[in-house]
Amino acid sequence: MKHITDRHWDNNPPRGLAISIALEANELLEHFQWQEDSIGNTDEIAEELADVFIYAIQFANHYDIDITKSIMKKLDKSSKKYPVEHFAEASADERKEAWLKAKKEFKKDTVL
Repeated sequence: MKHITDRHWDNNPPRGLAISIALEANELLEHFQWQEDSIGNTDEIAEELADVFIYAIQFANHYDIDITKSIMKKLDKSSKKYPVEHFAEASADERKEAWLKAKKEFKKDTVL
């Protein structure tokens, strides 16, 4: 991104980029704090979302991550974890129950 390289902002450490992603995501959340509908307009929300994407792209570039490939891989993994037949025709309560069950199954098999 030329804007980033022109300002020599392209050498931020991954820790700083990860923190920036979280901080910008929090700024996006502020538009919805205490209510269901946004307190800002679509342009303001788009700006906050763009900030999240900019830092996420920088982070991906640092680790040479192919964003499209990683999204496709994640969606494939998610489709196995959350099979469509458990969600498509289910009620909201049934979807929540299926989601919680899948989360618990995943957690017990995951070691950090």
